[in-house]
Amino acid sequence: MTQHGTRWWIRSAWAGIAAAMLGVGIGTLQYRAIPGTAAMDWSSMALALVGFAVLTGVCSGVGIGAGTVAATRMAPGGAQPGAVRLAAMGGLGGIAGCALPAFVGIAGFGSLQAPYVGTGNLVFCVLLVCTAFVALWAPVLRGEFGRLGRATHFGIAAMSSSVAVASLGILGVSVASALELVPSAEQILALAHRVGVQSLAASACVAIGAAAGATAGFACWLYLSTARALERRAR
Repeated sequence: MTQHGTRWWIRSAWAGIAAAMLGVGIGTLQYRAIPGTAAMDWSSMALALVGFAVLTGVCSGVGIGAGTVAATRMAPGGAQPGAVRLAAMGGLGGIAGCALPAFVGIAGFGSLQAPYVGTGNLVFCVLLVCTAFVALWAPVLRGEFGRLGRATHFGIAAMSSSVAVASLGILGVSVASALELVPSAEQILALAHRVGVQSLAASACVAIGAAAGATAGFACWLYLSTARALERRAR
């Protein structure tokens, strides 16, 4: 049995729920500032958003958690797994865990007669959820905190996730914008009308899951590397 024990899935699920609640909450506040959203039935929408946050947290948390735990267990002799392995396994876990919530979000909320939530708002919330999840989850991969203490390790995890998500997120958005791959609301609506909302959701959810999981896996590698380096200096 590894240092993160056999109940890692509980910790990853709770980390995912907390991160998803944060992202959905902030995303909803930004969405309600859009003209036309005040007329929506927010009594039922609030319940749907909470249910979506729980679904997203459990599925994504356990999926990415499984991928990163598997990467650490595959490393020989308890050694730290490399960045490529953690990112790859995190990406696979992201596809397995994030695909269903992404499909529900795109096909379910995308079929509502309501203003578009905004590409920028969606990207920001995905990055925020990823950052919060890694900050809560990455220390579980070590299981013990050594001389640095629990608070220091959570601080390192938060810093590592922020750096990874910001760098990869900004890079991805910049490249996509330069190549004109960031669709406008009109282009998304036209594509959904042409191929169908469910078909669009099915193709997009895999890419979203892979990107989110790989980013989380890379952030976990940054955390593990930074924590190990600081512990060596503290000896």
